[in-house]
Amino acid sequence: MGTIDTQTLIDRAMISDQVYRYMKGLDTRDFDLVMSVLSRPFHMQANQLGIDREMMPEEYVTKLGPKKFLPGFDVTVHISTNHLITVDGDTAHVETKLYACHYIQEEDSGDRRNIGGNRTPGVNIHCNKQMPWEGWLTRQPDGGWLFHKVRMGTFASEGDTTAFDISLQRSGHLV
Repeated sequence: MGTIDTQTLIDRAMISDQVYRYMKGLDTRDFDLVMSVLSRPFHMQANQLGIDREMMPEEYVTKLGPKKFLPGFDVTVHISTNHLITVDGDTAHVETKLYACHYIQEEDSGDRRNIGGNRTPGVNIHCNKQMPWEGWLTRQPDGGWLFHKVRMGTFASEGDTTAFDISLQRSGHLV
């Protein structure tokens, strides 16, 4: 393996931070944060959503993706691991594995104790997905990085896949 220079290490850290911002935006429902890591326009390829085209970040977030699907869940946790980042001048590619956890608590389901002894809501419905996730980025004039293409898929699910239908209903979207 060749020598990695300081700029490449800085770029790799900045790219990982963009992946983390995207995932944090999903889990905190900070959709402005999600959009802040995407170029205008960008290309989204997500077979599970029936998307493979260029669009503006607002369209993805509000009409096709996060703002439509996530608000009906009580808790989501998107875990991104094993970042493989390749930097080539002003372009870069990141490949990661995503474990996307989606939880719904049914009414009057009580609570339970977590490891720290605190009481937390009981979860009755969940659907967790193991997903390959890739992003292609371009260096911006300010030195930062934005995704100009994102591709995600699903290679395994566990739990109740109707959780997404329930979430859509709870969010006011018809199924």
